[in-house]
Parts: sequence; structure tokens; C-alpha cells
Amino acid sequence: MKLSSCIAWAAALAGIVIFFLPPPVGVEPVVMRTAGIVTLTIGLFATAVIPEFLSALIFFFLCVILAVAPPNVVFSGFYSGAVWLVLGGLIIGIGIEVSGLGARVAGTLERVFGQSYFRVVAGTVLLMLLLAFLMPSAVGRVTIMLPVVLALADRLGFEANSNGRAGLILAVGMGTLISPFSILPANVPNVVLSGLAEAVHGIQFSYTDWLILHFPVLGLVGLIALPVAIYILFPDKIANRPDLEAQPPKPWTFNEKKLLGLLVITLGLWATDNLHGISPAWVSLGAGIVCALPVIGVLPAGQIMPKLNFGPIIFLAAVVGMGTVVTQTGLGENLAQYLIAKIDLTADSGLQKFASIVGLGWLLQLVTTLPGQPAIMTAVADPLASATGWSLTAILMTQVSAWALVVFPFQAPPLVATRAITGLPISRFIRLMIPFALFGALVSVPLQYYWWKFLGYLPA
Repeated sequence: MKLSSCIAWAAALAGIVIFFLPPPVGVEPVVMRTAGIVTLTIGLFATAVIPEFLSALIFFFLCVILAVAPPNVVFSGFYSGAVWLVLGGLIIGIGIEVSGLGARVAGTLERVFGQSYFRVVAGTVLLMLLLAFLMPSAVGRVTIMLPVVLALADRLGFEANSNGRAGLILAVGMGTLISPFSILPANVPNVVLSGLAEAVHGIQFSYTDWLILHFPVLGLVGLIALPVAIYILFPDKIANRPDLEAQPPKPWTFNEKKLLGLLVITLGLWATDNLHGISPAWVSLGAGIVCALPVIGVLPAGQIMPKLNFGPIIFLAAVVGMGTVVTQTGLGENLAQYLIAKIDLTADSGLQKFASIVGLGWLLQLVTTLPGQPAIMTAVADPLASATGWSLTAILMTQVSAWALVVFPFQAPPLVATRAITGLPISRFIRLMIPFALFGALVSVPLQYYWWKFLGYLPA
């Protein structure tokens, strides 16, 4: 039996045991039932022993039939903007592929970065970071760039299942996630934390303060270390393609021009969402609709359904819904309180305190996923501040370092979207994510602590 199957069976058995365990004193029975279902679900999501959409349906079914939460909570993922942003982005991606615009942009990227495999990976990571300053939606960045990067992989001779193709895909998925955590509006957890900090504690984070605190370590380490990690773990080289080099650029087609104009408008609306107030999700969905409209669109509506895979949409809705169920049933806060009681927050070493809080956030996000983790950490920030003697603002900001230690793709919607669009096996994600998270724990976390001490943000 494969290791992934063994892990899935172990998670299933653990989930059944937890489900039927009597709750501890002061804990509601629904918390244990939720914990059992979530344990089973995480095992299925993390191992992908069955298709993700089927795991998602199992989660929905168990939550509803066993009444751990009302249907509007269980299916809350379908109300999430992330689902509709991905749907619109998938349609845009089909348009980019069918119109030929993806191949054209890929040709430009090849001329700029295509001299070596490492250079093209590093250039892709850099491009994703630059886009994070312009586009507030990580899922949007992924859905726009993956069709282009897949076309680039074809031009560079990276065939299906090759290391080079996997490396470029991961450069997009991880590149749009890790370093952009240091840019306030660039990722969903950033925005959730910012909103909750103000709503619950009356604390406002400015764009500049967030950047100064996080970018010199989280941003730059991700920018430098991620390409190196991809190059080492997914070694490959660019094939000689003299046939492509000899071909002059083809004239722009009318559909390419229309789609480029639509993308410029879409990017403009994404970048200015604070001015007009329209969610990036509805901008994405609207752009996808325009792509498929007769006459003004770039592809016949009949081409969409055969190419559109709704399985990942169901999976993403379940991931978001699981975070909501964990929060609404009290599982997240009970788990947080249990973990707080088990860690030493009174140690003399400030680095040990910092690492303990990061570790707490890391354990919680395995259950809540990244979008749901800030809600739990913000709710328990007061006792953490009291135990450590640190400011409430410092406690809230510390959880950002935990987000960069993500180890499974189901934890982050941008990585779910990356897998949805490319079909890259989960084993390829984990091959990069676990070593990179270990590197972050050993290197980035201590650097972040000492950077904050240098700034005077933490007590001496």
C-alpha cells in the first residue's frame, strides 16, 4: 500500500475515534464531531488518494447529515469571492490560451528570461512579486499568469510531467503566495487580519508599516530562496529550439487585441478596488462573462464547458467552508486554547516566544486553512499578549510569519487554483513546500525576530 493511502486510512480511523470520543469538560459535543470530520477531510485533502472534488463532497455530506453546522455555514464557500474569482479566472485563462495571447506573451518572456532554466524560474518569481504590488488578488494573479507560463513551458521544451514544467508552475503558485505576504493588500489572509485587528481590537495596520516589518525578510527571502529551491528540487535545462528562434513574431489578431484590452481594464479595476469598491471576484467574473459573449468576446461560449473543470471549484468551496465550520463550531478557538496551555510563553528567550507563537499559528492553519487562521489567532491574541508581555500589535503581526510555512496546497486558495488549472500532482507541491517550510522555520523565522528587535518593535 502506498504511503499516501496509509496516511489517508490513518486519518480516517483517527477521525472516527475523535468523532465518538466524549468531549472534555467545558467543551461542546459538536466540537469533537467537527474535529473528527475535519481530521478525515484533511487526510483526504493532503494525500489526494481520491479526487479532491469527491473529498469535498464527502466533507459537505458529513457536515450536513451529522448536523455539525447549518447548511449556510457548511456551504459558505460558495458565497466566498474566491470561488467566483477562480471561475472567472478560469474562463479568462481559456480565452488567453485559445486567442493565442498566451503564446505571444510567453514569447516575450522567453526573449527576456529564457537564456537559462534558473533565470526563467527567477524571472517568473520576480514577475509574480511585481504583480502583487498591482493586483490585490493572489488567485487572480495565478489565473492570469498560468496560461502564459504553460505556453512558455511549451516554447522552452518542457513537456508534461517534466521537472522544468513543474518548476515554472510552482514559481507562479508559490511566487504569488510567499513574498506577497509582505504586501498588505496582496493576499487574502493579510486583508482578513487587517480587518479583524481593527474590528476586534481597534488596531489599524498601515501599508508602509506592514511593508517595513515584513518585506525585508519575508519578501526578500522568498524572492531569493524560492527560485534556488525550485532549481535544486526540480533540476532541468532548456532544450534547444532553433525552430522557434527563427520564427518572426506573427501579426496581432483581432481577438488578441480585444483580449489584451479586456485584461488591461481588468487589471486596472483590480488595482483600484479601494477606489470603486467592486470586489476582485466580481471583476473577474465580469471579465469571464465578456470573454464568452457573442461578437465582443474572444471565444465561442460552446468552447468553455468542454474546457472548464468544475471539480476544483467544488474543492475550493469545501476548503473555504471547512475554515468557516472550524470557526463557527468553536473547534478553532478550543484548539487554540489547548495549544496555548501546552506551549511556554514565559521563557526568557524572546526568540523562543516568537517561535512558539509562529508554531501555534502554523498548527492552527493546518485545520483552519490560511483564510480562516487569522480569525482564531486574532480571537486569542489578548491571552498571548498577557503571557508574553508583548504588545497586542506585535502578537497579531507575528502570525504572518506562520503563513509562509504552508506545507499542503489545500491550505491556500492560490495553490488550489494552481492545481486546478494545471493538474500538477500534489506530490510535486509537497516536494517543494515541506523543505521550503523547514527552511523558513530555521532561517526566516529567526531573521524576522531579529529584524523586529532591530526596529525596536519587540522588547529588548
